[in-house]
Parts: sequence; structure tokens; C-alpha cells
Amino acid sequence: MTDDVKAPRRNYDASGRRARAKQTRTEIAEAAKRLFLERGYLGTTITDVAHEAHVSPETIYKGFGSKRALLDAAITTSIRGDTGSTPLRGRPVIDAIRQEPDPRRQLEMYGNLVADVNPRLVPLVRVMREAATVDPEARAALSQLESDRLAGMIELASLLARRGALRRGVSRPHATDVLWSLNSPELYELLVLERGWSSRRYADFVARQMTAELLG
Repeated sequence: MTDDVKAPRRNYDASGRRARAKQTRTEIAEAAKRLFLERGYLGTTITDVAHEAHVSPETIYKGFGSKRALLDAAITTSIRGDTGSTPLRGRPVIDAIRQEPDPRRQLEMYGNLVADVNPRLVPLVRVMREAATVDPEARAALSQLESDRLAGMIELASLLARRGALRRGVSRPHATDVLWSLNSPELYELLVLERGWSSRRYADFVARQMTAELLG
């Protein structure tokens, strides 16, 4: 009887610890990102991140293991908004795009997603590019990010092809290349950061260009 009474308390304590650990991990990743943007990847140390996040270096080594892992976590928070283990492709926002029956609406939704993610991600990509010229860890992280981005576009192009949404003459590889080009950090840099476009104008442009090129 006593064990039955105490069990919920233990479960509550365990879930509370997990929630606090998750929050701490997110705060560390966000602190790392702030410093990477301010000082560059090469100019930031784990000790710097620990000070910024108000934790010990040992906490970071225990939770992440390396500076490269901190960079990966910063990328994750930029793309997903948190450090959770569920990848973007497994989240409701992507599932909603998959389930949408209208291909034009799908691309509109995807344009909105790109406009939501890139303001968080592109500044970090710029830092990674600069560091990648001399640092193999940054170079590997940037390469992995590009590989993941391409994989996502292969999936979206394949979905459109399976549904018969691609206009005549548009192959799946061509659709992949179009999607991959239009969701690129470089296009966001040119239109929003360099030319001063609003996020709304950028999102609409991306969706319109995808629709015109792929659906007709």
C-alpha cells in the first residue's frame, strides 16, 4: 500500500528531472549559438559557452561531449526550435505538408516553413562557412547540413511525383534540384539579407517559383 502511494511521486520527480535536463540542454545550445554568432566558431570555447549558459564546463562535456556536438545542437535548435530528438521530418509541421491533398497548397505551406526556419538558420550557416575554410569540424557539420537538406528535397519531390502532381516533362531529379535551390540559405541571403525583402514576400516568392516550375 505504501509503495502504491509513493510511486506517483517518484514518477513525478523523474519526469521533472527529465524536463529540467531538456531545458538545460536547450539553454546550452542557445548560448552556444549566441556565442558562435558573436565570436565565430573558432573564437568560442566550451568554457565560454558554460559561462554564458551559467553551467559548468563539466556539465557541457557530460551532456554534449565536444564543441562539434554543441554546433550540431545549435543547428538543431535553429531548424526545429528545440534540441528534441525528433527530426524536422518527423514533426507535425512536415506531416501536415505530407497530408495536404492540394500540391499547390503543399508548396505554399513549404514556402512558409522555409521562411520560418531560414531567419534562424542562415546566420549560423554564415558562421559555419567562414570556419569551414580552416576547421574540419565546421566543414563536416556544414556538409551534413547540406546532405540533410538535399534528402528532405528528394522526399518532397518524390511525394509530388507519386501523386502525379509534377507537370509533364518534369523529372523527379529536376524537381529535387528546383526545390533544393529555392530553399537554399544562399537565396535567403540574397533576397532578404541583401535586398531587404520581408519574410512574407520571400515565402510567397519561393512558393510561386516552386509552383510555376514544377506544377505549371
